[in-house]
Amino acid sequence: MSWEEPEKFWPKRFLQGGSSASVDFKGCDFQFIPFGAGRRGCPGMTFAMSVVELALANLLNRFDWSLPNGMDARYLNMEEGAGITAYRKSELLVIAKPHYI
Repeated sequence: MSWEEPEKFWPKRFLQGGSSASVDFKGCDFQFIPFGAGRRGCPGMTFAMSVVELALANLLNRFDWSLPNGMDARYLNMEEGAGITAYRKSELLVIAKPHYI
């Protein structure tokens, strides 16, 4: 298989219906997967995942976390939303107090 002008960066060539098709980048449209997986994937992805994990670990380690207004953790709505990533349907409000060693 070969494309017209294969050396030209033109992601719309992968769209169903040509360049006039519309894509919701937040949905389940996988037309652009050639630019995010395999050998064309982000070379820093594993580094970025490690940095996010390290940042979260530092937040958990350096702060004491509590719920506002004496809220009881048993009554929190832990329902999750649907999607590629796991997220809470309702906001979680917490109070972070610096933890000095």
